[in-house]
Amino acid sequence: MDVCAGGTISIGATSITFTNNHPEPCNITSCDLPGFPPIPPDVQVPARVGSQPGTITVPLNPPPSVVNPKGYPYTPACCDEDTNPTIKVQ
Repeated sequence: MDVCAGGTISIGATSITFTNNHPEPCNITSCDLPGFPPIPPDVQVPARVGSQPGTITVPLNPPPSVVNPKGYPYTPACCDEDTNPTIKVQ
């Protein structure tokens, strides 16, 4: 899931893999998704290396159990979007 774009996960997902195409690390400074690791500390998505995006897999405990098509917002510190991306659960 692109850290600046958000995306969709399935009910029962045990983790989310974020990708970062920026040349610097990107900190996720808040996330409303139940089961996301507590913040602080920030979750840091590593910087791109060459043409390869940085990635981190974040565990979800407990896994999501309710559909939420509107999504749960989160705050990536490296993105210039007017609104925060969301994690939708289907």
